[in-house]
Amino acid sequence: MEDIAELLLTLFFITTVVTGLLVFVIRSLLCQSLEDAGGRVVLVTGCDTGIGHEVARHLDSLGFCVFAGCLDTSSEGAQRLRVEASHNLRLVNMDVRQEEHVRVALQYVEDNLPVGQEGLYALVNNAGVCVCGEFDWQTWDQVESQVEVNLLGSLRVTKLALRLIKRVQGRVVNVSSVAGLYGYPGLSVYCATKHALEGFSDVLQQELGKFGVSVITLQPGDFSKATHLLDSHHANMNAMWGEMSERCREEYKQFFLAYHNRVAQSGFTGRRLKPLSVLPPNLLRGFEEALLAKVPDSSYLLMPNMRQQFKMSLIGILPNVWAQSLLHRRYSKSLPPLSRVNM
Repeated sequence: MEDIAELLLTLFFITTVVTGLLVFVIRSLLCQSLEDAGGRVVLVTGCDTGIGHEVARHLDSLGFCVFAGCLDTSSEGAQRLRVEASHNLRLVNMDVRQEEHVRVALQYVEDNLPVGQEGLYALVNNAGVCVCGEFDWQTWDQVESQVEVNLLGSLRVTKLALRLIKRVQGRVVNVSSVAGLYGYPGLSVYCATKHALEGFSDVLQQELGKFGVSVITLQPGDFSKATHLLDSHHANMNAMWGEMSERCREEYKQFFLAYHNRVAQSGFTGRRLKPLSVLPPNLLRGFEEALLAKVPDSSYLLMPNMRQQFKMSLIGILPNVWAQSLLHRRYSKSLPPLSRVNM
């Protein structure tokens, strides 16, 4: 009797494992299977420069009808899109910080839907601002700018676009960051906005699932050198120094200068690697899969190369306190000690 029970238990275990593996393989095949763009409508925010600019162009080449949201449609980047993309890409004036601006932009999208398209297949919340510098240094305008664009801007556009997205069981793609997974010293406010975007995406997926709407987060690594994300770095640095008290200037001194020089040379995570000057194909492939996979993953980690992808995957299985310790150690080693002054 005991032998029969043991046999049944073994068979149950084997069946469970095999079934789990089959489900995993089938789901993986489905996820890798990409649908055709077929003229479906996509709205991408932050297309003046950087990731948004390249993604809009790439999606246009795939056959999407792209509405490229730009802060200024007369900017050099926007005009390059007008020239380089097909007639199916349309520029849309959109300042994600202003509700009325967003409302008018979405009305324009709805009024110009192609024949046969009933709504918005995908919204890509890409617009973002990054100010590098410790929280103690940043001006309040710099803090508010990041929160207003990265977090409130994404919520604002999503809120007003949901009617069009639900109409066609579309997708919301939120561009987060590795800074939304871990805390990088020097990026406190940026990390706060991206962590909040991750939490928003997790809950929104549960809330919109009943409508057949998918919510996906993309977590790019440090592409700051290839995306113009840090074009305003020196201006931001000067603004910080200009508003610092004499005591803070004395306290931080060379530490402040060393940090900003490191960021200017190596990007916002301060990695001592040759920075990328162009976006690699795997980044655009990540956007492509998020939009066209029949069963998209809930998130996609998009690193500049396989080495960094593997490294971040390893960090991902570590306890969070260990991962944060590694990041803090790298930060501390790369900068000189503080000047000690009486508080």
